[in-house]
Amino acid sequence: MKKLYFTFLILISLIVISCGGKDDGGGGNVDPPDPINPPTSTTLVSPANNTECLDGENVEFRWNSSQYTDTYTINVKNLLTQSVISQSTTSTTITIQLEKGQPYSWYIVSSSNSSSDTAESEKWKFYLKGDQTSNYAPFPADLIKPTAEATVAPGSIEFEWSGSDVDTGDTLTYDLYLSTSNPPTTRIQSNITSTKVTQNISDLGVYYWKIITKDNSGSNSDSGVSKFTVAN
Repeated sequence: MKKLYFTFLILISLIVISCGGKDDGGGGNVDPPDPINPPTSTTLVSPANNTECLDGENVEFRWNSSQYTDTYTINVKNLLTQSVISQSTTSTTITIQLEKGQPYSWYIVSSSNSSSDTAESEKWKFYLKGDQTSNYAPFPADLIKPTAEATVAPGSIEFEWSGSDVDTGDTLTYDLYLSTSNPPTTRIQSNITSTKVTQNISDLGVYYWKIITKDNSGSNSDSGVSKFTVAN
């Protein structure tokens, strides 16, 4: 009888051991956290790029939705005054009141509540219609090279920019201003027909440059100033 009793205890012990759960504090495998997807950049819809836009002051901006995005921040810059309007929304459209007869650029920054990363769209330009006019001034040039705050070696330095005009029949030419003072007042090349030139600079130091864009109707625009350093 005693032998049967001990056999029974052994069987019960084996059952308890086999049914016992894993120790959560042990070295068991832990599933990795789900990856966090950063937001993607949106594509702009309207106002269309390099166009004359609307009548009136209230401009509706529209863009497509982007993946993994919770909030869109629109940035609208007056290209003459350099003033910027920034507003955030969860929608893909927003209406902003702007001054008529002015050139603007705009772009969208996509952001997510789950990620610190952001994604920036392309930058588009448009003119908001003002009083009736037969010709619009060209858009201020976008300065490309040398990039702002860049350091370049002395010698033959390449200057590059982009220009555009809503008046598609206009012919654009450019004047390059460059000096060690801000704003630059020395015009070193004029009536340039391309958007890329080289200029020899041998003296070391900080330089400022800008582009004046001109059309064949006598209108012009100022790119604003960019800064770079010439150093060995």
